[in-house]
Amino acid sequence: MTETLTPPTTTVGAASPLALLFDIAREIGVQGEDEQRDNAETAALDHIWNAYPDTLGKVLDDVDWSGRPALAGAGLEPSAVAYLDGGLWLHHSSDGDQDRDVLTLIAPCTCGNGYIDTVLDGESDLLQVLTDLRATGGRFPHNSDDLDCDSQRRLREWSDTRP
Repeated sequence: MTETLTPPTTTVGAASPLALLFDIAREIGVQGEDEQRDNAETAALDHIWNAYPDTLGKVLDDVDWSGRPALAGAGLEPSAVAYLDGGLWLHHSSDGDQDRDVLTLIAPCTCGNGYIDTVLDGESDLLQVLTDLRATGGRFPHNSDDLDCDSQRRLREWSDTRP
């Protein structure tokens, strides 16, 4: 015969250490959207100041970043974006384990129908990408072997600078 374990029925006093720990765990375990946005902006700033001190660290400040809360249903962590001008954006997030910062440069495609993104791997990588983009007016060259940019990401109206 199989018996199931029945947990003991004990009540926890409101001022007991266990009750306080339960309350702390509930408060810490759930971040509100505003806190997620603030933390994402802070993480982006920290990353660029440490990994890109001579480039992005000199041109971007806290007002340039806009935090985004997690989208649990889509499996997306909190992130932050910064508009650079000319249709170029930076997107900062952490990988799922929060161990590694991921900074992505997003720029329009030369075909004019979408965006292409590239994950940056440090300041020297950023400088190389910027050198390449300067030659194309700040646009990534269209790769006709890939899916049409139009089917992946639509460009907003040119005057619309919303993320």
